Amino acid sequence: MNSFEDLFFSLGASWQNSVILPFALLLFMGFVTGFVFWRKIKLVYVRWVLLLLFSILPAGLYFAFYPIYHSDINNDYRIVNVDSAPVKSKSTFEIIVLPNCPFCLQSIEMIVQLKKRKPELPIVYKILSKKGRGGDIEPQLKKNQIDYDFISNNSELRKITKGSFPTFLFYEKGSSEVKAWDNNAFGTMALDYIESH
Repeated sequence: MNSFEDLFFSLGASWQNSVILPFALLLFMGFVTGFVFWRKIKLVYVRWVLLLLFSILPAGLYFAFYPIYHSDINNDYRIVNVDSAPVKSKSTFEIIVLPNCPFCLQSIEMIVQLKKRKPELPIVYKILSKKGRGGDIEPQLKKNQIDYDFISNNSELRKITKGSFPTFLFYEKGSSEVKAWDNNAFGTMALDYIESH
């Protein structure tokens, strides 16, 4: 999250709105600025050029640096059948990671924010490691006081992750369904979904 998104987030906006509102605000402010100049300029084509520049350019530049991804608009989870997963009495969130995966390390910052907003949700990182070595991710999880465990590779795990790390799993209270997101599908819509369930 950038500082602009963080501002909306700290004011209580949802994950998705924290990403979309800065973009919408820049569009609105640019349009208002363009309209102020519109009234002072007599040449019609100059009016339109200035209106487009003031309304689209700031939002366009912001979007270039902080794009809105597909996962910020759609919640593209898939349902997986996990043989070893009993019906949970409490919703649980798991993240399956590799010890030195850079994308797995990047996920920690987002999960720390989720943990602050929903402290009652059990969150566990599952580190895929034969010998119980946590690589670069273990010290970061310890530092941020996030629970973790070690798991070994098997056919069920391969079915769940499909070779994508991190893989995010949500076990909803009272349901036998497990919702899974790969790294590209997990975004603000998924975080809002998890927070609301």
